[in-house]
Amino acid sequence: MGGFRDDLLDWASGEGTGCKSVPLLLDSYCRFLNSQHFGIRRCNLATETVHPLMHNTRHVWFDRATDPGPINPAVVVERRQYDLATSMIDEVYFNSGSQRNPQFLASPFFVIEEKGELHAAIRPPGEHQPFPVFNDLADLGCTDYFGSVLKNFSGMLQKIGLATDRLGGFGGGGINELRESLRVLTLLLNTVVESNTKHTLARVYVGRDAGRRVCEGMIHRGEVVSIEAAIWFSDLRGFTATGEGLEPEQLIERLNDYFEIVAGAIHAAGGEVLKYIGDAVLAIFPVSDERGRVEACRAAVSALRDAEERLAALNERVAEAGEGQVAHGVGLHIGTASYGNIGGRQRLDFTVIGRAVNIASRIEGQCRPNGVAALCSEEFRDLAGLPEQSLGPFDLKGVAGQIELHAIEPAATKSPPVSVPCPLSPA
Repeated sequence: MGGFRDDLLDWASGEGTGCKSVPLLLDSYCRFLNSQHFGIRRCNLATETVHPLMHNTRHVWFDRATDPGPINPAVVVERRQYDLATSMIDEVYFNSGSQRNPQFLASPFFVIEEKGELHAAIRPPGEHQPFPVFNDLADLGCTDYFGSVLKNFSGMLQKIGLATDRLGGFGGGGINELRESLRVLTLLLNTVVESNTKHTLARVYVGRDAGRRVCEGMIHRGEVVSIEAAIWFSDLRGFTATGEGLEPEQLIERLNDYFEIVAGAIHAAGGEVLKYIGDAVLAIFPVSDERGRVEACRAAVSALRDAEERLAALNERVAEAGEGQVAHGVGLHIGTASYGNIGGRQRLDFTVIGRAVNIASRIEGQCRPNGVAALCSEEFRDLAGLPEQSLGPFDLKGVAGQIELHAIEPAATKSPPVSVPCPLSPA
């Protein structure tokens, strides 16, 4: 008959290994402990994360559905709950301000981070507790608490705390078993966190769909797929001249303001930002089974209208600060392009290339000479259902034959929301 260690290894090599996310792994671990009669009522796991907007995550496991309670909204980036049959997990992504939040400074995790480990009794309800959260745990009938920093190879700080309602608490033998189980949990957690980090970095730096393809193994030079898409190319006007009058910090702030506006509008319409090229943006609105050519073009127009509104709001703000207005030119086209890996053997890029991309870029280049903010090809205009505003046929640099260009007038009113389909499916 196997003991705790054998059962732990059986769990880790079986169900534990199959858990592909932090919520699923934490739920599986807590259920394993309770199968060993640990009486876990609540488990709190905190991990640092690699993300430009988030500093760390916190997953709280409850042995039953419950109200997870309030958190200072100033430190929360995102929050969601998972109902897992008989249990529940509250997932919170925090910004960097969470480390200065009074709730954290008064929590067991603050002590665990300082000392590495904490074992403390939870007194009966109504008695003085060493931590405010122990009052809530006492109301649940909890008797004991154990927490520890988890060792990992990534260098990211990870902490866990467990509360039991077992009569007499964890006991000396239970604490030793918990320590042993946490060493095993850490091995599994490292794998999940590293996978999450890989997908996050890929998504942030090369885009959602491109990042997914890279993580799934589309990484070889010359490995490309042919896609049809509405193509967006925009360029910030006067940025070089503007930069002469601004401090470097102000320049970066203004550039980030512009990219946030354009990328936000593109993503909201179901598009994919592929590249920032200096002060320019290259993006696509892929044609798929869920979104045809007409819908892809209309999504690009919706993003254009959204960007117009966001730019207007930004310009109101910069005008109050006495700064110059922010404007851009946008070129829109639809066509087939090659989508995938190009570059040298030691440095690859995942991007989109081809005649249609070149046309979109050259169309944008005609905005300033023709005194308009946005231009599109005739094919794009027909599909998008835009009013005819022909500027005539143009000879575009590097493009064989003439291309009929149409101006896209600014919207008089706010554009209606666009229906966003599922992301581009694997090729």
